[in-house]
Amino acid sequence: MTKLIDIFQSKAQVKVLEYLLENRKKVFNQSTLARFLDVSPSTVARIIEPLIREKILLYERFEQGMKIICLNEEGEKTKILIEFYEKMRNL
Repeated sequence: MTKLIDIFQSKAQVKVLEYLLENRKKVFNQSTLARFLDVSPSTVARIIEPLIREKILLYERFEQGMKIICLNEEGEKTKILIEFYEKMRNL
């Protein structure tokens, strides 16, 4: 069972999640995402771990250590988050 604390652990994690929800069709590398959000790459690495475990984010490591991150739009939990986010934006 997923608890909300698993998804919304910190302000930084909510910030990353919100940014990815606003940019659903985009793929980011870890350092670029950190720059956009004004946090360190190590902070991004730490806060995305639970979201990857919950299958909300997809993560791939390529040659030379580049880490690629995007929303898992096919995941059930992500679909619910997208629906919730859209409803909140329209209030």
